[in-house]
Amino acid sequence: MKLNIPFCTRKPSFVGRALVETGKTDLVRRYMLALAQELAANGEEFSDCRVEAIRLGGGSASIMGGEDFDRLCRLIRERYDVAEDAPITMRCSPADINGANQPFFNRNHVSRYDLEFYSLEPQDFIHLDCLNYMDQLPYISSGFLRASQRPVMGFVLLYGKKTVSRYGFRRSVLETTRRPVSHVLLQKCAGADQMSEEECAAQLAEAAELLTEAGYHEYLPRRWAKEGSADRFWTLSAAGTPVLAFGLGAVTVIDGAVTRNTTDLERYLTYSGDYEAITETVTPV
Repeated sequence: MKLNIPFCTRKPSFVGRALVETGKTDLVRRYMLALAQELAANGEEFSDCRVEAIRLGGGSASIMGGEDFDRLCRLIRERYDVAEDAPITMRCSPADINGANQPFFNRNHVSRYDLEFYSLEPQDFIHLDCLNYMDQLPYISSGFLRASQRPVMGFVLLYGKKTVSRYGFRRSVLETTRRPVSHVLLQKCAGADQMSEEECAAQLAEAAELLTEAGYHEYLPRRWAKEGSADRFWTLSAAGTPVLAFGLGAVTVIDGAVTRNTTDLERYLTYSGDYEAITETVTPV
């Protein structure tokens, strides 16, 4: 199951994903209520499906409030057949991991976090208001692990950005391997900030060498993990397991068809409980 939370507080120029930039908590709350409505309306349709893994992504999913997340998890377990060991992965900003929402994440057994660090070069370490990024990293990572009480931390690192030097990128990868980081996602820079394809490939090759030396393995393209820490959602999806997806722009793949939700935010907020009203296309696999 994939839940699209398409928001971020500030969209970096180097990110190619479709994101909704907002600092309005009322808009996020309205969206979470609409997402809950879509989940509730479609529960019976998928009563014969068992959910083996849950992923919250699309944007910085941690932007939602802890109480909204709690209600969402309760609804999913009430309306859907969720495997007892189904992992929950959340893509998040380090700035959102705090005492207000972490207890809700723990209570609902979030088992993996993809923290958007991108790069330790100052111009890209945008989510935290601090002066010395290298000095802050040990505090952030150790503080997070104390709060979650589980070694479930993963980093999202950016490669192929013109203004990040080769040494800045190398340093980011090395600092990652020196922390208790269980998994790494290498995200390619998008847009005008992107290096040439040759330079991107060279950075990927260097990252592969450093991560392999540190005991990580590449289980899917640009996705690395230590033994036993591969992302079950992406592993199952890559193997052809059906995906139930909900939210703005969500893509469900099941029963030989690909169903895409609307990317019109207002349309989704208004009609999220009506399958036909929010469905953009249905095409054969």
